[in-house]
Amino acid sequence: MTSRKEKIKKILIIDDDVDICTLISKFLERNGYDTHICYRGETGLKALKENAFDVVLTDFRLPDEDGLSLLSKIKEVDALVPVIIITGYSDVKQAVKVIQNGGFEYVTKPIFPEDILKLIERAVVERKKTTIQIENVTELAPLTHTKKSQQFIEGKSNSAKLLKQQIAMLAPTNISVVILGESGTGKEMVAKQIHSASKRFNQPFLAIDCGALPDELAASELFGHVKGSFTGAMLDKKGYFELANGGTLFLDEVGNLSYENQIKLLRVLQEKKIRRIGGDKDIEVDVRILAATNEDLKIAIENNQFREDLYYRLNEFSIEILPLRERKEDLLIFANYFLEAANQELNKNIEAINPSAMDALLNYNWPGNLRELKNIIKRSVLLSLSREISHNVLPSEITALQIPSKSIAKNELFNLKDVVEQAETDAIIRALNKVKNNKSKAAVLLGIDRKTLYNKLNAYQIDF
Repeated sequence: MTSRKEKIKKILIIDDDVDICTLISKFLERNGYDTHICYRGETGLKALKENAFDVVLTDFRLPDEDGLSLLSKIKEVDALVPVIIITGYSDVKQAVKVIQNGGFEYVTKPIFPEDILKLIERAVVERKKTTIQIENVTELAPLTHTKKSQQFIEGKSNSAKLLKQQIAMLAPTNISVVILGESGTGKEMVAKQIHSASKRFNQPFLAIDCGALPDELAASELFGHVKGSFTGAMLDKKGYFELANGGTLFLDEVGNLSYENQIKLLRVLQEKKIRRIGGDKDIEVDVRILAATNEDLKIAIENNQFREDLYYRLNEFSIEILPLRERKEDLLIFANYFLEAANQELNKNIEAINPSAMDALLNYNWPGNLRELKNIIKRSVLLSLSREISHNVLPSEITALQIPSKSIAKNELFNLKDVVEQAETDAIIRALNKVKNNKSKAAVLLGIDRKTLYNKLNAYQIDF
């Protein structure tokens, strides 16, 4: 029974079977819980928005919702609430999907009230632990609250609030997370936030672009090698897993790993040991894996391009970052943040973005997302001759949406070197956006080699 000093726990029961609801409700109330019954998913979600519940118990098949869809919507309202799903169908794949999507447990009928009670008790304890961990991590990681870490700028949209909830929920755990989103949405920044708010915050955070790894060198970069193991191996080398030991390893564009290297990665994740190329001993590693991709790995699995077992190892939980065009309410926040950063970097003092320029930014589709916005603001700060970013310093692909190109003074630049640099910067940004940040394809599109592209990215300080 619940102690009088302890707050009574509230359980939300969602099921269209009146008898089951009554049975479970009365049993739980006899054991010290407060219950609230809803017979449809819609009314259950409404109740969750209006009241705080400690655990949600729901049927998988409801008149208006299926279990996975309802689970997703519940997590949008309260990312931390444990959700126990009941079903009349014993389906292993379905159970796996429930757990992967954040469900606490999956129970098949017939149900026994005593078993449900034990699950709820365990769920209550787990939620309490998670809440305490989040509070402790906040105290343990002062870096996340210093001026140095104000790089973690947050939006105000509903999707930004959900993202913040998910980061807080995941940070204290060692769960492997796949971060989904288009190129430029800030996947690495989200990974850094998770790391900075975790118990590993004072350990290494290393990021590796899997798409930039040549197949023949990927294993060496990830796991290291010993001297003489292959031509050019002049010294022993630690790989990313060893260098990140105790901390977090962020695998960006993980879908670009070759099938052979996927097998090697899977082995490391299963055994928590690596072996350097040419080495004869295993090395234990403690690394949390965060991965990111802008492609659909499920399609890659169907096409035999990505291993299904590796996918489930990596994807214990997934976070999706919406593109900037779907959260325009955050654009002004990020634009002003990038404005301040550009002022510091370029030693300028641009005070604001004028209304006409802001309208143009809001009307643009932002195929390059936050990365493109950052580059545009930085370039506009560089070109601005007044104290404001005005319409005439924005690139033509943005201003053309509002004002005919003939009426635009082309940034009022006369120095040929500046004009060429501006034109090349525009072309590079458009090319990278078109090919979703694939630098090899962008180089082909621009008619230059990859090395030349990298040199120009560095020279023009284009952050892709």
